Amino acid sequence: MQKVIRSLAAAFAVLSFAVVAEAQADSLFREYRRQRTKEFLNWRAEANAEFSRYLAAAWEEFLIQKGREDIIGPVPEEPVFYDRSEAVPSGGLHGLPCSGFMSAPAVPVPVPAISASYSGGESVGVDFFGITAAVPFHQDMILPRLRATEQDVSDGWKKLSSSDYQPVIEALDSFRQEHSISDWALYTIIRKLTEAVYIDEYVNERILTQMFLLSQMDYRARVGMSGEELILLLPFDVPVYQVPYVTTEGEDFYIYGYSRVNGRNPLYTFTNDFPSAERNLSLVIDRQMTVDSSFYRMKTMPGWAEYLGEDLNVPQNIPCVKFTLDYPQSDLLTYHRSAVDTELTRAVFSAVRYRILRDGLDPVQSVSFILELIQRGFGYKTDYEMFGRAKPMFVEESFFYGSNNCKDRVLLFSWLVGDLLGMDVVIFCYKGHAACGVALPETVEGDSYMYEGRRYVMCDPTYIGAPVGATMTKYRGVQPQIIGLQTETAED
Repeated sequence: MQKVIRSLAAAFAVLSFAVVAEAQADSLFREYRRQRTKEFLNWRAEANAEFSRYLAAAWEEFLIQKGREDIIGPVPEEPVFYDRSEAVPSGGLHGLPCSGFMSAPAVPVPVPAISASYSGGESVGVDFFGITAAVPFHQDMILPRLRATEQDVSDGWKKLSSSDYQPVIEALDSFRQEHSISDWALYTIIRKLTEAVYIDEYVNERILTQMFLLSQMDYRARVGMSGEELILLLPFDVPVYQVPYVTTEGEDFYIYGYSRVNGRNPLYTFTNDFPSAERNLSLVIDRQMTVDSSFYRMKTMPGWAEYLGEDLNVPQNIPCVKFTLDYPQSDLLTYHRSAVDTELTRAVFSAVRYRILRDGLDPVQSVSFILELIQRGFGYKTDYEMFGRAKPMFVEESFFYGSNNCKDRVLLFSWLVGDLLGMDVVIFCYKGHAACGVALPETVEGDSYMYEGRRYVMCDPTYIGAPVGATMTKYRGVQPQIIGLQTETAED
């Protein structure tokens, strides 16, 4: 018994030592973290003070440049139908039998539902497409009236950096992490937050606060002076179309403000970023925003039932669809590289995979099946018919609206063939049109192009009824710009 007691006592002593050691280690870690946090805050305070002094110096003059145009441009107003009598003499084109064209009814464009409210308290209420949050905003952050001058910007930065701004940063970062929101979504929230705090006449105060919050979250942002107002200058990791910009040291900064800038007037700005601001805003959506099931709506895809042999109901992430309505226009790679909602992907991939496995389709037949599915599964409408402006759609939007055009269909086709079938796809870009190429076996005949040592066979999701290998008559013999979706490069 005494031996047992001694053993238990020894075990208890070891356990007690372990608990004490763990407590001491935890205490040391907390002290280390506190010290590091203090050092970081001291460094940031010094960085903000130095940056405030930098902003007071004379800014440089830059030329405002007109927004870039999409290399594809406007697409045809009507879909193009394949005429089998135009097939190449070899008759070697692949394809499934074609049936009637499905025309989807028009869907009203939803109004964006993002807002913020502020009643003079210590927080701003944010409603991000149904996702709500209270973001702290202390009274000492509110700026007095600012003129569009270097000294006023410097003074404004000094006041903001001396305020209790850290809770705002922490709340915004927590919201971003919890809902997996993109960089552009974060900027949109910050913009709405400042619009809630300041009335319309307080443009300069809004703009400087937007830059300050982005900079404290380590995003690169600058302000510029044009006339009597400040404007926000944002660099992105991809090209942006239809937005004026200035170029400094070979890098483009896009203009976001509250008044139309006049290219005949000079724009003044500085050339250094806040020390910790090292990230450009990304327009690629790495992960679609996370919402609970109450934010999803089911939609039936009647045009797909004939080809799948069963009804298809796809879940719609409504905040995602509404948010992307006003997304900046960029190149097709940006949309291709963006993540597709997980629930929608699961539903569509399961239905298409089941049909392929049920009918025992080989890879070439599977590509043909997906090609016709995209050709006939959606109505055809131009951007201007649907939105009144140029706007490529994310994958989720095509399912939501039920209609699209060539730029949207190449994204759907490459998503299914690339991600579901695991095959290599490229995009063929023409003036006024876009199609796809798939790396298929040499035995597959039809129009094709070489890209980085591989042969890619034409697959046109907008050439209604066209089989694999068929090029629209208008573009036969025209060398497309080829965009590689794997290597993400382009060649003429």
